Amino acid sequence: MPLDTNLNPYGAWFDGNSRRTPRSSQASGSRSAPPPSLYGVLPYVSPNPNQMPIQGGAYPNNTPSSPRPATTELITFYLTSPSSPHAHANSQSAGVNVLNCTVLDARSSRVQYTISTDNSLAGYTVFKSVLDGRSVGLIEWGRGKTSVEVRGAVQKQETKTWLRVSRNQTYRTMTVRGFQYTWSPDDQYINLCSTGPTSTFLGRISRGDETVVIELTPDAIQLNLQDASIVAAVLLLCGQNID
Repeated sequence: MPLDTNLNPYGAWFDGNSRRTPRSSQASGSRSAPPPSLYGVLPYVSPNPNQMPIQGGAYPNNTPSSPRPATTELITFYLTSPSSPHAHANSQSAGVNVLNCTVLDARSSRVQYTISTDNSLAGYTVFKSVLDGRSVGLIEWGRGKTSVEVRGAVQKQETKTWLRVSRNQTYRTMTVRGFQYTWSPDDQYINLCSTGPTSTFLGRISRGDETVVIELTPDAIQLNLQDASIVAAVLLLCGQNID
């Protein structure tokens, strides 16, 4: 079914009568954007292949630390091109367009989500669950202001607020259902951790061979961080300026 270009996807979730004409800007190429940082977490600067691009502070000394996970405990999802099978995370290259891809559950090898940035719904990236067809997340791209929403977890807000850069610009914070977490670079990964006196490792993002790999701990699944983590991964790796 073709999408109604006059429908505000946010309104469809919370106000069925809310309609407006979306912006005409495209998230997937019509806007000029600087290249992404090496692993997408920190503010955009000129990439240096031998060093994490950081503005202020020194990584990794200033970033939150967390225990290394037992990889056998991680629940894995692959962001892949719709026509390409997933590959193992053994390469630094990633050919997948995260703004138009599918999300596979490694346990079942089945598609769990679709992520689409459609010309017929200009300015929006929509995350849909294959299980029930519902939209679980939405990014609204705009000039100087990009917004995000995750159903039942994150109210509509600017991406620079939801994924706020730390004062020393070495990690980002993320709030889901009132609880705060961090995303921080760690070697080839972007680690998701809880905050507080004792930081707990909850997951990580990495680049694979023509795929992006999202790995979450059972605790992260129990905390219902799956949808928010997938939306965050797309924002961190999409190459668009989210600040």
